Amino acid sequence: MLQEIIMPIIKFLSVVALLGSIAWMVAAPDYEPALAIVASLSTLIANLIIEKRKDATVNQRQKVTGNGVGIQAGGDVTVGDIRN
Repeated sequence: MLQEIIMPIIKFLSVVALLGSIAWMVAAPDYEPALAIVASLSTLIANLIIEKRKDATVNQRQKVTGNGVGIQAGGDVTVGDIRN
């Protein structure tokens, strides 16, 4: 839940830092604003990758009705004799 609050803030700050470092590079071309561009762009890309992975893992759902037994796992599962 905390991640839902922090990730948009990090994305916003990364965009602001990227725009600021681009303006800094235009005003005073040097290696320092170039490093700032690389760092803020890297943070923004990493944030987008993490967000995509998070969205991809949320798709697992399971519905069990009646007298059924539900087993949910992230990989292959072998189930023997199940009795209630």
